[in-house]
Amino acid sequence: MATAVPLELRRLVQEASALAGVVRGSLGPRGGQVLLARPTGEMLLSRDGRHLLEALNVDSPTARMMITCISTHCSLIGDGAKTFIILLSTLLQGLEKLAEGNSFCNNVQGREKYREKCFRLKQISQFLMMIQTDILDSLMTQKLAQHFLSVFSPSHTDISRESVSLVLEAYFCGKVGYNRQKFLSQLTSDFFFKITADKNRREVLCLVDECFAELHITVTGLPVSSSQILEGLVLPRDFTTYCPADGEKRVLIITESIHFSSESGVEVMITTARQYEASEIWIRKRTATLIKHMHDNNIKVLLSSVKQEETVHYYAKQCGISIVECLSPEVVSFICRIANISPFVPSLHNLSSKITDTVAAVFCQPLQLGTKRFAHIQFIRTCALQLHCLILCGPVHGVTKQYASAFHGAFKMLQQMFTALPLTECYDSKSESGSFSKALANQQGPDAWQHIVEKHIRDSQTGTMKLMPCGYRTEKASGASASTAVRELTCSSVHLQNPWSTMPHFDLPHDALCSEPQKSEDDKASLESLSQACKDLKEVLKRAENKLLENGPFTFTTAQQSNSSRNISEQLHPSENNCTRPDYMVSFVCKENNESGNQKNSKSYIKAGSVIPVGGIFEILLHYYLSAYGKQCQSSNVSLLCILIADVLLSIPKTLCTARKRNAFPQLYLEVTTALRNNHLLPNQKHLESVSCKYQLIVSVLHCASRLLGIDLIIGIKRLPLKAEENNSDIDL
Repeated sequence: MATAVPLELRRLVQEASALAGVVRGSLGPRGGQVLLARPTGEMLLSRDGRHLLEALNVDSPTARMMITCISTHCSLIGDGAKTFIILLSTLLQGLEKLAEGNSFCNNVQGREKYREKCFRLKQISQFLMMIQTDILDSLMTQKLAQHFLSVFSPSHTDISRESVSLVLEAYFCGKVGYNRQKFLSQLTSDFFFKITADKNRREVLCLVDECFAELHITVTGLPVSSSQILEGLVLPRDFTTYCPADGEKRVLIITESIHFSSESGVEVMITTARQYEASEIWIRKRTATLIKHMHDNNIKVLLSSVKQEETVHYYAKQCGISIVECLSPEVVSFICRIANISPFVPSLHNLSSKITDTVAAVFCQPLQLGTKRFAHIQFIRTCALQLHCLILCGPVHGVTKQYASAFHGAFKMLQQMFTALPLTECYDSKSESGSFSKALANQQGPDAWQHIVEKHIRDSQTGTMKLMPCGYRTEKASGASASTAVRELTCSSVHLQNPWSTMPHFDLPHDALCSEPQKSEDDKASLESLSQACKDLKEVLKRAENKLLENGPFTFTTAQQSNSSRNISEQLHPSENNCTRPDYMVSFVCKENNESGNQKNSKSYIKAGSVIPVGGIFEILLHYYLSAYGKQCQSSNVSLLCILIADVLLSIPKTLCTARKRNAFPQLYLEVTTALRNNHLLPNQKHLESVSCKYQLIVSVLHCASRLLGIDLIIGIKRLPLKAEENNSDIDL
């Protein structure tokens, strides 16, 4: 029997605090390692936050959800698990204090108070997303961007090796022990510059992320200092047949057995022993003919994904062809990808044609690493990257596995660092953007920000391109309270305007969580008229699109239009009788893709290669600007949440400074804020970190908190449901 339990915010706080307590002591360069004992007796000693959290035996579904969010973030970014859970824990604690405040559920008692709290938590969940898109994104591009450094040269063509090394050193400080950080960061830097030489950097990093398993080999029983980078590719198999050869060697990929009884799609029936003997003779001759055909085409190396028969080995050795077999499909696919070839299909029909799907190799030889033997091959030309293979050594399998994971995460981080991160588009209106910049620069009069916030509250319910009515129950909209949604398509030479019918006003009563959706006849009529208006709008949009396509290229941008909007405090603090949804008003503006538009868009992203000093500098900067905005914001609720998030950010530099001297954090905070007020350079730190990765971490935390606050009930299922039996029985089980 399934049981439903309401989710309390206190439970989320306790679970997040427990998870944060596991990794808090290992945060930062001075953090220690955590020792975990598995039920099997295996011991895990690590500083990797993701590995530590995933190794925990967690029963709570919401705690597992937190760990899943962390794993998803690390799978994309490669780093930030410990910072993620610490920020999430601090944020949930702050939201709990906010929920317990007197102004949060005033004049509401008992069961109604619980429903009111649930609904307001969902509104806070939406506000967290709004703050990210409409406030944090703008802060990043308009204020924090002036403090960013770059790993590129002033010409933006060359990469500073020193800067990349400083970024990697900071990354490995939170992944491995102190005695291996410098060595592994230097090894990673060398590998990065070798594989990206004269190649497209973004494509190479994407390929390394996808095919890292094929680009590295782990060897146990050797010291970590034996790790190295080898040219070419090290295959995780030994030669079945090895024939040394001089000169250029042609390599052939095969995914089928050469020694088989018939051609593809042909069945052979053998009824007597004489027929069997004749069949064996024919197969042997056929195999010899195919191997001879490969030899005539200068094939010296045969890479096979299947195990070949002894007959194939015999004839291959006679013809001087080396064979490496039982390769994984991933390795075969990787070789085909970088060499731009396809697997060869062995058939007698191919004897008259030349084998073209081959790749030339400089060498192909055995390689001894510890107690294992591998096949080492170097291709003359690869189309994707400068082929190198990483050899990671360690005393035991667990250590090499951790190093390989840290190495892979480093390239995920580099991939994000060298990719521009798009943010929320700036608005086109000159007056709006001017007031926006003025409010941000002077930290006064944030009317433009208030306007953007209110616009997002409307759009968050409707989406970008279509209107989605929300609410469990509707009430008849009066002429005063109903809002008129107008969508416009405006171009330099075309101006279309189509106001559609009045949109119904949606209210969410206190008992909406426990009641079925109800609609009155007036509501149904309003919805029908709204549906007809949407159809009419689609036709107008289609005609306008055709018209604009004839005139030339164009781009869509979002603009806000607000004739009558509600105060944001009404969204977070509804009235006693009902919780009113905001009005909706959306407009679309089509502008020509001119030079000024391109200039505007160039500021709406974090530039590739942007870095910032480590040690909590990024968190202090974002705290400074976000709290300054929150103090000037006209909406008390947005101001409250902005200040809360700003204070949450300080938990990271505070934790990092606990291992230093007593007043390390106050001194660091004073030093950074003083530099900001006086327009001086930020404190010089030893290492650097990616701005894109740091900001995506903040966004991921807000998204995770938003998802957790949106949960109403936890339904525990003690056993899996029985599968429906596939029979014609009339008995209803």
